[in-house]
Amino acid sequence: MDLRRGGWAREVDAELRVSQGSVPEGLAGTLYRNGAGNHLSDYVIDGDGLVSAVTFASGEVRVRSRYVRTPSYRAARDGRRVRLAGANAEGGRLRNVLQRPANSQANTSVTMIDGRLLALWESDLPWELEPGTLETLGQCDLGGALEPSGPFGRRLGRPYSAHPCWDPGRRELWNFGCVYGPRPRLEIYRSRKGGPTERLRSIRLPRRFMVHDFAMTETHLVFCLGPVILDLGAVASGRSPAFQAMRWHGDEPTRILLVPRAGGPFRIVEADPWFQWHFAGAFDDGDDIVFDLVRFRSWTVMHEAIASMSHLTDPSCFPVGRLWRYRVGTSGKVEAHQVHGLPLEWPTIDIRRSTGAHRNVYGAAAADATAGVALTAVARYGTESGEADIHDYGPGHLVSEPIFVPRDPGLVDDAGWLIAYESHIAEGTTNIVVFNAEAVADGPVCTLPVPESLGFTFHGQWIQRSSDHSQRRVEARQA
Repeated sequence: MDLRRGGWAREVDAELRVSQGSVPEGLAGTLYRNGAGNHLSDYVIDGDGLVSAVTFASGEVRVRSRYVRTPSYRAARDGRRVRLAGANAEGGRLRNVLQRPANSQANTSVTMIDGRLLALWESDLPWELEPGTLETLGQCDLGGALEPSGPFGRRLGRPYSAHPCWDPGRRELWNFGCVYGPRPRLEIYRSRKGGPTERLRSIRLPRRFMVHDFAMTETHLVFCLGPVILDLGAVASGRSPAFQAMRWHGDEPTRILLVPRAGGPFRIVEADPWFQWHFAGAFDDGDDIVFDLVRFRSWTVMHEAIASMSHLTDPSCFPVGRLWRYRVGTSGKVEAHQVHGLPLEWPTIDIRRSTGAHRNVYGAAAADATAGVALTAVARYGTESGEADIHDYGPGHLVSEPIFVPRDPGLVDDAGWLIAYESHIAEGTTNIVVFNAEAVADGPVCTLPVPESLGFTFHGQWIQRSSDHSQRRVEARQA
């Protein structure tokens, strides 16, 4: 199934057989991933959510995938074109006046909150799935925390972003929702293990900034408000879908918004303009706040790239994003440097190090900076050493965001595996690949072909199988 030709990935439920290497002993849990299982417009992001679950248990591996049964999915199955983030509905401008994008394509990420599996899409409520079968249970307002206000609230709901942040020490999940209406704002949420989800505060924004992700330290939430501004009039009047109505204002700064987790006044620090989709992580270093992100020169070049599926594997069409580290001092001074010269996207860290210092960032990379940035390689970048540990699959291939899985969940060190999807876009094949996280260049220790494509995935989460490790005291060790 070639996604570039508008095909549909078929749902799958199958036991997987190793084609290379062997399944690592002790690898036990489920990798959930979400992404676009079909191709509804020219835009990469316009597809219905196809959630997949790859379960490792006693050396056996099983994969299951199911579409989230949203109104967008049902419309696409019926051959109807609704308004999408990257394309208007059929019928001209009047057909699109005051119409929101499809009522959630639920295609961006997944998260688990107290055993509830949620498919996420940043402009709407989450969709709850049954963790075993992936059956769609319906939209979820997190116990009323996302319950809307205003005359249209019941229909619209408060959005919940696709990029929550986990605090392993406090056992808290934080997230935000970006509201782009007449009074643009960030809504801040916190979920505590065993407790309700709370809406903690609402922060008014001076402009309708495009906010996709954030980072979190032990003390602060970090948002980078790049000068990408939504032209709400263009969307409301039906002239442009949301992504085409995002305007780059390169003469304006990027505003770094620092929000204390304990409450109280936030502060804004200005820096040179850049665009980013994703953070890798953040931490406090004394009174300084340090964070890593993948930085692009501007939104304009990124928008051109995501406007065509064919650009995914064409290095000449895709912009170069690189990993940068930022440090913000109490005086407002901003220091920044590029961590490595090779392109990177979909950055991740060991989630057990969230809110704390990390020295490894994993991601999908390009193995040659001079050849463009088709993301054909699995990579580990050392934030202190500056080294890059990479395995490249070569032209025509695409790798997903790699997820770190510890060898010993009770011991916080660098030993573990990276699990990713490796796809050939034109052939429509997907392999599950497992790497030694400390020796990526050695190649995969295990390759598991999937009988059906799992689509073009964006983000995922590893859920460790319960064991006696979960009862052990977690010990930090710097190897």
